[in-house]
Amino acid sequence: MFPDLISRAPDFEHQLGACVNAMGQDDAIGQILVFERTHGMLHMRHIVSDDLVDSDIDDYEMVVFDGGNTSGDTWKHVFFPRQREHYFVYEA
Repeated sequence: MFPDLISRAPDFEHQLGACVNAMGQDDAIGQILVFERTHGMLHMRHIVSDDLVDSDIDDYEMVVFDGGNTSGDTWKHVFFPRQREHYFVYEA
């Protein structure tokens, strides 16, 4: 009803934390990719959970969790830190 009064930050932070925790599970597989712009070019690189937690998330244009587990579940969660937007995709 009042979309300008609703903050997206708490949900964003909660979902980001859930992804970091999921990637730290014993049966977790996958990777975390960050996209950052330097010299006008968008660059992608792999990052480990600890380094992501220790960095300023707003330094990245996009963060992609390409996760899953050894039981065969796969999922993607894409975060846009500056906009505090995120999208989850579950692949059965």
